[in-house]
Amino acid sequence: MEGSISFRIQYLDLREEEARSIIHQVLETSKESLFEDDSGKRITREHLLSSLNAFENEYESSDLSLEDLEELTGGLGLPEALVSSTILMTMVAGTSGLFTNGMNAVGNSSIQDALNAGIRADIESIRHDLSSHNLNDATGTYRPTAEDGEIGQDFIDSLDLEDIDVNSGTQTRENFGGQSVIRTIKADGNSITVTYSHSGGVAHSTSMVAPAAGWLS
Repeated sequence: MEGSISFRIQYLDLREEEARSIIHQVLETSKESLFEDDSGKRITREHLLSSLNAFENEYESSDLSLEDLEELTGGLGLPEALVSSTILMTMVAGTSGLFTNGMNAVGNSSIQDALNAGIRADIESIRHDLSSHNLNDATGTYRPTAEDGEIGQDFIDSLDLEDIDVNSGTQTRENFGGQSVIRTIKADGNSITVTYSHSGGVAHSTSMVAPAAGWLS
């Protein structure tokens, strides 16, 4: 099956009434047309319409002087100026909103990063304390004093924390990255669970097993 495509190339002089009439007909139809000047530079639809409007009388061909062209295209009228200023104000307002949202996102991200860093550091501190609980540094062995299944609570008691809510484990109020965080430590046999709550939600939760549990006889 063979196909074909055809192009029509036509030279039009806007000074001629017939040429302007042809261009008007082309612009009023839905046909795809490409206009170029004699140097091969593409002419936009808007520029072509402006050029056609430059002729005061469609039935009289006349050359336009440089002064006439400057008067026609050199400035904006009041309606165009109002429309342009409105568009500019809308764009500025939209850009300002994007900038504000972007800055808020950066600020929130920095706060979250600082909060996460503080929580991670606190977890490592508790992990270190738990691993050192009941450890004999001289021999490197563990001598747990609590019974099996009670090492977790024995460790929490050794921290001697000021509990702010005795009904929900051992709770303390901490400050990480400038943010107030509720830290809850609960005993679960020979292990503990540490939960961090921030702004009404759980920011992080982790569980740890006491190494001393393996030394119980």
